[in-house]
Amino acid sequence: MPIKDEYYVFSNDYSKVNFVVNMNDSRRLGILRDQAISTNIPASFECKSLRTFKPIAASFDISASTKLLFDMDYAKPLVELNLYNNSIVPAKIIDKDYLYLHCYNIINILNDEVGFDFEALNSIALENRLVFRPSFESIIIFFHKSVVDAIESIKKPSYAKPVKVADWTMELEMS
Repeated sequence: MPIKDEYYVFSNDYSKVNFVVNMNDSRRLGILRDQAISTNIPASFECKSLRTFKPIAASFDISASTKLLFDMDYAKPLVELNLYNNSIVPAKIIDKDYLYLHCYNIINILNDEVGFDFEALNSIALENRLVFRPSFESIIIFFHKSVVDAIESIKKPSYAKPVKVADWTMELEMS
């Protein structure tokens, strides 16, 4: 299997997602692109309706917007995988607990001529590239198939779906 086929992104299922999730934390945790976040105090997020733009209760298993939030059901695989250069941060929307996956594992595979140069990953140990950002500026996060499998072994996500990076486009994300 080509190495590019081993990676996925989580993409919101917009047939179900009628909300947007934003970080609403006074500690400005969202600007720490290349640093760990070490806290037991939940990061504050808000969930807003796309119809009314008013806060609503959160009811998703995975939210894949600019920040990745996971339902607490996924805590075991996310913690046990001990993801290199990723922080699993407690998060809260109103009264519901989530996990915020803060990825500061930046592996620059962005190439101006070919797009993503997945062959550059061959020189990096798998455990150091299970979950990573493909460039410093990137808002997307790549997940190795083994991580997706571990997540789906708990339950198949219903609000976000894994899409092979090779098949993912910005147009797909906006559809």
